[in-house]
Amino acid sequence: MPQPDTTLQPFFWPPLSDDAVLAIREVLFRLTDQFETRYASQIRDAERDDNRPRDHQPDLFDGPDFDDPLLF
Repeated sequence: MPQPDTTLQPFFWPPLSDDAVLAIREVLFRLTDQFETRYASQIRDAERDDNRPRDHQPDLFDGPDFDDPLLF
């Protein structure tokens, strides 16, 4: 599944009044709360899958290069 782009592109943030900032913040909090409530099980499952150790046998011959001067 493709991962969302978490970097913000350049955006001009206009000056806002204190009331506008608080109102927008409240909308964002409510939106986030509703989103997390609606998709809670998917969020939980995805986070659990991301933290699950993978069954991976390490390559025993893929060790450090001791001739690399940057290693030490």
